[in-house]
Amino acid sequence: MNVLAPVSLAVLSLGTLVAAPSIHQPTSASKARAGDIVEVASEAGSFGTLLAAAEAAGLVDALKSKGPLTVLAPTDEAFGGLGKDTIANLLKPENRDTLKSILTYHVISGSVSAQDALRAGSAPTLSGPEVSFSLQGGQLRINGEINVINNDIQASNGVIHVIDQVLIPPTPKPKGRLVIGFFSERPGTELANYLGVDRNGTLLISKVTKGSEAEGAGLQAFDLVTSVNGRAATSQVIAEEKEKAGFGGAIHLEILRKGTKMTIDSKVGAENS
Repeated sequence: MNVLAPVSLAVLSLGTLVAAPSIHQPTSASKARAGDIVEVASEAGSFGTLLAAAEAAGLVDALKSKGPLTVLAPTDEAFGGLGKDTIANLLKPENRDTLKSILTYHVISGSVSAQDALRAGSAPTLSGPEVSFSLQGGQLRINGEINVINNDIQASNGVIHVIDQVLIPPTPKPKGRLVIGFFSERPGTELANYLGVDRNGTLLISKVTKGSEAEGAGLQAFDLVTSVNGRAATSQVIAEEKEKAGFGGAIHLEILRKGTKMTIDSKVGAENS
């Protein structure tokens, strides 16, 4: 965990900077009577999607455990920003692992107050990757862009900080040579569903070697290629287009990167297997 220089306590008086009408900051007397994280979130009435997701991912018992835990809790409105189709896909049983990885990216081991978070600067989540904390224009933010709209909500087994967007775990760092895997039977189903892509019409760039032609073309690990030279990206199409282009020939790829459509001009290379 990174440790930043201490920040003035006057700056860290965050209770006056953020306010959410659905939850009230507890008094010292009420802290002792607070329920667990699930009970507090349920009583608030604005975390229905989060609780449903926790149930689908099998995390309710963990959130009701002794802890302590710190939960970065997206509101129903925050989840709404993902779109109904995305949420519906994430809640499907076959996408449980993907959903679990997303939700555990919102949970930190231990009770971390807003002041503690700012002093540390970052903290590892239960999914592994860290989240960062900063104060920008008087606003507490996570990863530099997601606002904390209410902080230090006390529960018997931890603390809740309310956020206005869903955190998406970072893409794993690319390692090794370029490997292209085709969605045919079940590989990549969860990722394809999460991004709303037909798994039978895409291919996944799983790894990109540093210094390779693939990296030079701008490809990144976990890019989803949806078309090759304007044709649906299947194993047959990619083979046909590579043959047409020949070694060094141009290949135009349409890809999805973290849900954003992009176009990349590439060339047929010859990496060793």
